[in-house]
Amino acid sequence: MAADSGGKRSVCFDVANSYALASFELLNEVRPDDMLVPAPLDVSNETATLLAMLPVDLSQDLDQITLSLSDIVLDKGRTPHAWVGGKRILLGGGGRLVDSSEIDSIVDQLGGFGSDNRAGLERQLHRISAFRNRESEIIGLTMRVGRHISGNSHIISDLLFADTTASILFLGEPGSGKTTIVREATRLLAERTNVCIVDTSNEIAGDGDIPHPCVGFARRMMVTSLNKQSAVMIECVQNHTPEIMVIDEIGRNTEVEAARTCKNRGVRLIASAHGDLRKVIKNPQIRGLIGGVESVTLGDAQAKLEAKRKTINGNVSKVKAERAGAPIFDVIVELQRGQHHIWRVVRNTTDAVDRILDGQQYLAERRIRDPASGTIQFEFEMA
Repeated sequence: MAADSGGKRSVCFDVANSYALASFELLNEVRPDDMLVPAPLDVSNETATLLAMLPVDLSQDLDQITLSLSDIVLDKGRTPHAWVGGKRILLGGGGRLVDSSEIDSIVDQLGGFGSDNRAGLERQLHRISAFRNRESEIIGLTMRVGRHISGNSHIISDLLFADTTASILFLGEPGSGKTTIVREATRLLAERTNVCIVDTSNEIAGDGDIPHPCVGFARRMMVTSLNKQSAVMIECVQNHTPEIMVIDEIGRNTEVEAARTCKNRGVRLIASAHGDLRKVIKNPQIRGLIGGVESVTLGDAQAKLEAKRKTINGNVSKVKAERAGAPIFDVIVELQRGQHHIWRVVRNTTDAVDRILDGQQYLAERRIRDPASGTIQFEFEMA
């Protein structure tokens, strides 16, 4: 693959060779019909229903900036604001305060909140989350805009289609775009195989009995409360024979064990979780996703070998952290908030975790997308 002066390579996907990454220039010259070149992104903007729930003066403030709108924040007795392109925008002229009746009016338009204090709109991808006081009265709302971005997952076509058994985990902080990516990956995979979504808060496929069209042929199982998610995952495997299961926001040990059970039954997993790879290793609730961590005591001979490489506070440590078992997820995709077109891909979770626990850096791929053209640049990096 041809590289530019900075080490980046322009790449595409070789459909005839199991979607392997290939040089854009070379494949375009010798076998152009086998190229899968990601198309420009097509961003949906279904915000009219969400804005219609707001007081008129607030919706008017947002009417011309919906493409970059991510969250609307309404707290009783405080200035309403929105997050647009990563910046806070004050609404209502900056001097008006939110009245409790305005919050009540929005709540009345919803079908009710789940045990996770989240609600949705019929066949919409938006999420409304509630703040409550000690009497469980709703005193604040976060209205998050949900979007479908066609073409968003083409940047990882090789990961989705080359190895049809590899489970993929998307990691990132809130707002990094995990759910939006999972939606599009679900649609693409469902065109070829039996895909079932275990939808924690109806975020992937939208609220209501009928899933949003953005998930294509995928089927969806709803989760009535967070503490039942692991049971629904097992039920999905037992009753609906999915080849691929999609899960949003794995965050508890019970879900990790359910994911392990599903993987051992031959189901491929596509899921998301909060954090990055190093943070997941430190998180006792979910580090089982990448194999878990255990402490082992080294013998004298092993300790001497370790002493040649590193010491702790000047002393040799005879206790070492090691991976406890095989990772549930074979491939990791790390995302960062505000960097929606730069993805870090870790193809070998086992090796990366072992290297981190050994105090070393791990090899990753850095993929950079031009959102206007869909073209991709690629480079290796140590993370």
